Amino acid sequence: MKKESDRDLWDELLKIEKHEDRMLTSMVRLIKSNERLGERINRLTLIMLILTWITLIISIPNTLATFFGIPKISEALRLEMIVISLAISIILPMVFLLAVGFELRLGRKGS
Repeated sequence: MKKESDRDLWDELLKIEKHEDRMLTSMVRLIKSNERLGERINRLTLIMLILTWITLIISIPNTLATFFGIPKISEALRLEMIVISLAISIILPMVFLLAVGFELRLGRKGS
């Protein structure tokens, strides 16, 4: 009788040990999966940042070109003035975004 109860106890302890082992294995897999997910989110965030920059750089000159397409405005300004203002409208956002972008990257790495 005692032998049988000892055996039952050992069997129960073995089941508990196997269950704990499966739980630990699952936790390790979950942690690795969470790390991969975090890396993917960081990459997607960077892609969205770059696409937002491109949109901003393109939208300002596009808006100016729309204004210059109005006949009375285009007649009042010379072609050189239109080209110069469009070039400035492209360069200024690029310079601003590059300066701010590097600060954002440095700030994010320090966090």
